[in-house]
Amino acid sequence: MSPSGSDNAPVFRILRGNPDDAELAALVAVFAAQASAAPPPVAPARPAWSPLAAPTWRTSALR
Repeated sequence: MSPSGSDNAPVFRILRGNPDDAELAALVAVFAAQASAAPPPVAPARPAWSPLAAPTWRTSALR
């Protein structure tokens, strides 16, 4: 929504069907919940020397 509150452009359109007011309210609630959800935290990358890093080589070829 614009700061002036005069934004009349539709945010989404119903292409088929004839939803009632309760169905539209549920759809708007889902979109609002998705928009307000915090993004998942980004895990820091582990350095290559970390013992928890994925092994890139084997200590023995006979394993």
